Amino acid sequence: MFSVSIAKSPKDFEIAAALCRELADWDIAMAATHGVDPQLVTDLYHGETAASLARRYAQSGTGMLLASWDGQPAGCLAFSIFDDTADELHKFYVGPDFRQRGIGGAMMRAVIHAVEARRKSTLLAHTTIYMTDAISIYRACGFDFCPPFRDVPKAVGHTEIFLRRDSPPG
Repeated sequence: MFSVSIAKSPKDFEIAAALCRELADWDIAMAATHGVDPQLVTDLYHGETAASLARRYAQSGTGMLLASWDGQPAGCLAFSIFDDTADELHKFYVGPDFRQRGIGGAMMRAVIHAVEARRKSTLLAHTTIYMTDAISIYRACGFDFCPPFRDVPKAVGHTEIFLRRDSPPG
C-alpha cells in the first residue's frame, strides 16, 4: 500500500534525512561524471540533518512530504516559500526500489494541490540534467523550462536546469 504524509515528528525528519542522504550520494556520483567536484555538490545542495530539515520544513508555508510503500520509506519532496507568489520544490527523490510505481507523480500532485490551496500561483524547481526521471515528472505535471531564478556557480552551471509551473487562473 502507498501513502503520502507531511513530516511532523522527529522520527519523520529522521526518515527524511535518510532519504536525502540517498539522494545526495546519487547526486554526488552523477555530478562527478559531469566533471563537477563532489565536495562542491555537497556544499551547495546537501549535508542536511534531521534537525536542519525540521527547522526548514516544519514552519508555516513549508513542508516535507514523505512517501511510503507497504510501510517502507519510498521517497520525499519538500516545498518552501520562494516569494509572495511562488513556492520552490526541493529534495525530490524516490528510492531505486520504488521507482516506476507512480510515487513521484503522486507526491508532485500532492504538493501542487497543497501549494494551490495556499493560493500560490507559481511553483519553481531547480534540478540537474541527469535527473531525467524527475524532469519527466515535472514536465508531465505542467512544468516548463525557464531561465534561472538564482545564480549558480560556474562550475555547476552546465548541469543545472530550472523549471516553472504557473497555476491556471481562478
